[in-house]
Amino acid sequence: ISVVYKTLPEPSWFPNTIGIGLAAVKMFLYWTMGGYILSGVSIVTFFMFYFVALYRLHTNEKISAVVCWLQLSGPAVVLYGYSIFSQAGSDEDELLLLNPEYKARFFDEHRKYYMPLNHLLFAVCVISMASALYCLKTRWASFRSKEFSPAHVGFCAPLASHANAIQAYRAALNKFSLSPPNTLYKEFIYRYWCLSLICGTVLSVILTFKFLKHLPLWCQIDVEDDEIPPPPDETILTRLLQKGEAADAMNQNFVSAAVLQANESGALVRVLRDGRMKYVRSRRMPSMGFDPIMNTSEFMSERDRLIQHISYAAKPTLDRGGMTSFDDAIRDFQEPERLRASSRRNKLNFMSFDASTLMRGSFSSGV
Repeated sequence: ISVVYKTLPEPSWFPNTIGIGLAAVKMFLYWTMGGYILSGVSIVTFFMFYFVALYRLHTNEKISAVVCWLQLSGPAVVLYGYSIFSQAGSDEDELLLLNPEYKARFFDEHRKYYMPLNHLLFAVCVISMASALYCLKTRWASFRSKEFSPAHVGFCAPLASHANAIQAYRAALNKFSLSPPNTLYKEFIYRYWCLSLICGTVLSVILTFKFLKHLPLWCQIDVEDDEIPPPPDETILTRLLQKGEAADAMNQNFVSAAVLQANESGALVRVLRDGRMKYVRSRRMPSMGFDPIMNTSEFMSERDRLIQHISYAAKPTLDRGGMTSFDDAIRDFQEPERLRASSRRNKLNFMSFDASTLMRGSFSSGV
């Protein structure tokens, strides 16, 4: 999907990659080399995506606060998975550690090769925490206006993973460091780990309680008077994505077309109709992935902004005079009129029309 839609890395990609680091730890218990391979893959994917994602967070304020918080999980799980290299790989290696000469060589090699990358990953974890707090601060005004949704629970796991990574780093530091136990740096690491663990636990308990409280409402969505959104393959945004004209940019001041496409088409929900359970498409889901769902006016405004950007990119000399100054290239992407039937009456999906057309008050008027 990322290749077809030409999307760029951002923290919502991390759940698809950090599983490799977690799998490495489990694999190591049964197959040492398999664990090493998966941990290596986890490190490579981290360096491929993380810094691009970090840059985009600070150059695109439209990325949601939850997605920004997910950056904590990227380096955290990589550091945790990397910790398997600090252990003996087999029972034979464990026995060899009883030999003083082998043990001294084992520790020297880990201080020389293992610890430098460990320090680097820990530094990136701290940078991620600072970046996540800053991004949350800059997006707090818009985020706090959103109602509680499943996306909010995305704050739990990254902070817990961060605390887990700090503990893994602290264990390696105590094991291989030649400095005394009560140094200022080690004391800082211990206190930072305790703070992360306590905050992560409290946050998880609070958000889990709120999640369970709202769960019945999310499982019983009323779609009787709902405007039925278009299928994903019939939206303006899908056509723009397929043509490659709505690809992500490193610096952009509009919501990603992939996020807008998900908001426009909604999701399939299972409801009871005429005595049978049927699937109906609806936008009344509280969130789409890690993004709280947009209200209608917010969605149409952001879609308008994206189309304006595409129009200007295609014709840089175009007079942008206002949000409604579209050219013929944009009109080619107008969706055909569609009528959807509900259980009570036919309804017109007004989101299938261009926002500027609605503001002009007539569907047939020209630009």
